Amino acid sequence: MSNEGRKNKPVSFNITEQHELALLKHAEKITPLTEKGNFSKFVKRLIEEDMKRGSGNEIRIDRNEPIMHEEESYSIETKEAMNSFI
Repeated sequence: MSNEGRKNKPVSFNITEQHELALLKHAEKITPLTEKGNFSKFVKRLIEEDMKRGSGNEIRIDRNEPIMHEEESYSIETKEAMNSFI
């Protein structure tokens, strides 16, 4: 497959950090959202969900506090992916 007309954006995970290692392990799982482990499609769907929320919905992350989301704004696939973090 040719990479012509494609833009690749690498993502790195610090596997010595427990939080980042957990993110990597989750992203590597095969789920309905990742569709047989398709990491690229998984990331694109997460970006799409972020775009649907709009730019006015800023989310601040404090790693000591759980992330709270409004349930009705997410697809079933995204809900399933987020539930595996909890």
